[in-house]
Amino acid sequence: MVIMRSHLVCLGCRHAFKKASPQPVPCPSCGEPMIDAGEQLAVPPRRDVDGWRALAVVLEAGLRFRPTCGCMPDGPGYRPRTLREVRERQEVAARTGRPLAEVLADPDPWSDERRD
Repeated sequence: MVIMRSHLVCLGCRHAFKKASPQPVPCPSCGEPMIDAGEQLAVPPRRDVDGWRALAVVLEAGLRFRPTCGCMPDGPGYRPRTLREVRERQEVAARTGRPLAEVLADPDPWSDERRD
């Protein structure tokens, strides 16, 4: 049996590592509980402040990066990498009434608007 290691993330410290742990893990830097972001998260470099802010919005919206099939990883999927991309998607969610988490995970949230 293969045990998948999940990315654990502390947004305040911009600290992340992978670990197989069913229990909440405290951040080694600040002691706050880390967020289990899933096995397939692409973590931004620690110095990428904008990327970490965008990741914070994505994780706070409830998105997690887990494989859709337990037998095979299928990649992390789309997530906005900058605050500009986050703001654009927040506007689309407000305008269309779609849930923010759904719009954040959509690589092309404008496709429905272009058809009109």
